[in-house]
Amino acid sequence: MVWASANAMKIKEVIVLAYLSRTTIAPLLLTYENEFMYLHTDSQGCALFGENSPEPFYRIQEPLLLAHGIMTDSKTAHLVILKTNGELCYTLISGASTPQTTLIAKLDVRTTVYRRFFLFPQGKNIHIFYAYSHQSIRDLWRIEHRFWNGTSWHSAHMGEVVHQLEPLYHVNLDNQGNLHLLTITFQGRHSLLFTNRFNGSFHIWGSPTETLKISGEVVDMTALMTSDNVHHLYWVVKTPNGQFEVRWAQQADAHELASTWHPSPAPIKTFPSPWKSIGALEKNGVLWLLAHTDEEVLMQNDGKGWKLISSHTPFHQPLQWVHKGKKNFHQSYWLEDQVERRAPAYYHELGFARKQTNTLTTPSQSFASPTLPHTPPPVPAFYPELSSPSPYPIQPVSISESESNSLNPVPSTAEATNTLSAINVLEAPENIPTEVLQSQPVKEQADHEDLISAIAQVEQQNSELQRLSSAVAQLEQQNSEFQRLSSAVAQLEQQNSEFQRLSSAVAQLEQQNSELQRLSSSVAQLEQQNSKMSLELQNTVTKLDQILEAISLNALQPNQEGHLLDESSEAVVAALAETPLEELEPVKEAMANLEKETQSLSQVLRVMLTKQEENESSLENLVVQISQLQEEKKDIKNKGGFWNKWIT
Repeated sequence: MVWASANAMKIKEVIVLAYLSRTTIAPLLLTYENEFMYLHTDSQGCALFGENSPEPFYRIQEPLLLAHGIMTDSKTAHLVILKTNGELCYTLISGASTPQTTLIAKLDVRTTVYRRFFLFPQGKNIHIFYAYSHQSIRDLWRIEHRFWNGTSWHSAHMGEVVHQLEPLYHVNLDNQGNLHLLTITFQGRHSLLFTNRFNGSFHIWGSPTETLKISGEVVDMTALMTSDNVHHLYWVVKTPNGQFEVRWAQQADAHELASTWHPSPAPIKTFPSPWKSIGALEKNGVLWLLAHTDEEVLMQNDGKGWKLISSHTPFHQPLQWVHKGKKNFHQSYWLEDQVERRAPAYYHELGFARKQTNTLTTPSQSFASPTLPHTPPPVPAFYPELSSPSPYPIQPVSISESESNSLNPVPSTAEATNTLSAINVLEAPENIPTEVLQSQPVKEQADHEDLISAIAQVEQQNSELQRLSSAVAQLEQQNSEFQRLSSAVAQLEQQNSEFQRLSSAVAQLEQQNSELQRLSSSVAQLEQQNSKMSLELQNTVTKLDQILEAISLNALQPNQEGHLLDESSEAVVAALAETPLEELEPVKEAMANLEKETQSLSQVLRVMLTKQEENESSLENLVVQISQLQEEKKDIKNKGGFWNKWIT
């Protein structure tokens, strides 16, 4: 009973781990020419099966997050494993020799999500690609390249892509050993394709180049390179009416750096919602395209256009297919056949040869194999911060009943059956094996019921979490919209304040304009007065001239009389002597009056001249003020021209 409870607790830990990671690990089909291997993976480990082998020849019994691999010949497989403790490991499995494992790096798996591994062994060189996203920015995926040059590991950052669910990038290998990196990222109304190439001879990357502009947001993509170095790219775009268009483009010669991509003018096919995934392969010179929506649609292109081969409701399970040939490489999403175990769906249509095999056990059944030696040989890489040359010993394939887990339960024991049923419940909660539950004792049945209820609660919490995630996404979208509106309102308020400032400036300008008009009227009045004063002054000057002329005439008379005295002085003297004094008095009085008028006119003239000078100075000041006001008015109009137009 204690053992059963311990197993139940262990299974609950597995459930919680799977719930937290939320990573579905699909099985991996590795093919080389006509040979194949099958890697079964779950959260508790992985098992590698050979062709026609009911038992795995290699397995790992540690919690995993991701596993990937590739075959380089009929007996050699390469694996890259990401464990739940963050260890990224590489393993070489070659024939009957002991597998060799090395630690590449220690990654952060608590706040970071990892997706989409690519593995390319090339002699002594090893290339590993993966994408990762931090929980704070889930839509931004960073692409990492780790490279083993025969002596040490190196790391390079290859750029970023933006997508809500999966990183849209692909890596292909041409027949000259060059790696081709394709990335698609969304920018506004368009998606951009960037390409880059790793030179296999000089081991250097080129520069990322924007090579194609795609209208709309790309939701899925895949790519392949044929044996004659023709590059094919397939992508899926969601239309405004909610449907999904599958489109493609090809590059005639991938060896040429200047070779352009030629997109198809029309989509291959349009599918209704929902969209799941897309896969593409080349087999014997024929292109195959698999679209997984609410149906499974298989299409073929033998050079004469795309033809529909099969279309039916989905009943296959997802599968990752990695194919390595002598001249080509494919890595694609595919489906697993449910009748022929460890075979790809539509293998008859693809011409995939299957050898006659005996009845195969599932990866979740027990397997017994020879025990591998406990001491592994040295590995070609290094172990950072560890003194032991082999800190990761290879686990033996044969295990005892106490070590059984989700990969190898023993059906003959009650505890193993309990574990198997729990794992089946984890993988398919709707199909609980009731015959297994009925064969258990009452207490174990109660444990099963508790476990089932716990799983149901976890699923309910998962659905609630998904609902909350969608609600949070909507809230984030609304928040971004609110922030956009807030910024727009702030701009409007700023424009309003600017408008008010301009309005006050316009009011001041109008006030200054009215003041200018008043001053202009004052100037007009002053000019009118000035003209009148000028006329009066002219009249006064005329009178003064007349007076001066009269004075000059009066002054000339004595001179003339003096001359006359010279001629007849005696006669004049006699005449003056005879003239009485009463006749000279009016002349004297007139001369005195004339002098008084002259003095008064001189004073009036001085006053008028002073006033005229004051008026002229005030007029000059008014002219200066008017010119200053006109310049200020022009400056305000120039500054507020745009806003005056905008206000209008």
